[in-house]
Amino acid sequence: MAKVEFSYSRIRIAPSEASPKGRIARRPLAEAKVTASNGRTARLRTLLDSGADSCVLPLSLATALGLDVPRLPKALTGGVGSQSNVTCYDNLTIELGSGIVFNAYVGFTQGMDAIGLGLLGQDGFFDRYNVEFRNAEGIFTVESVETFA
Repeated sequence: MAKVEFSYSRIRIAPSEASPKGRIARRPLAEAKVTASNGRTARLRTLLDSGADSCVLPLSLATALGLDVPRLPKALTGGVGSQSNVTCYDNLTIELGSGIVFNAYVGFTQGMDAIGLGLLGQDGFFDRYNVEFRNAEGIFTVESVETFA
C-alpha cells in the first residue's frame, strides 16, 4: 500500500471588512500530474475536498490536454454558493507525489478556471484513498485502500 505525506499550504487571505488584518489559511493542496488518454500531460494544484461529490478540474485544462470538449458527455453541476455550471467529463490518470496514481472520471468546468486549481472529491479520490488531515501538525497523508491498489 502506498502512503504519502504532504504539507499543508499556507495561503494568505486578503484583508476584508470581516477580517481587517487578513489571515493565513492552511489548505490541503497537492501538486498533480494529469494524463489524458491521448498521452498529453499537464500539471496543476489540487485541493483535497471531502465535500466535493467528484473530481472537478478547470475547463481550460481539458483544452490544454487536447480533449475534444464539444464531444465530451455533459451534465449541469453546482457547488456551495454557485450557479449551475455545464460540466463535461472524461477519464484521466492523476498522479500525486510519488506512489499515488489513479484513474478517475473527472469533470471539467469553466467555474474552476477562476479558482485556478482542481478539486479531488468523493467519487474518484476519497473512495479509493484513506486521507488523514492533521492540520495542527501542518500535514496530511494519503494512503491507498487495498481493494483499489
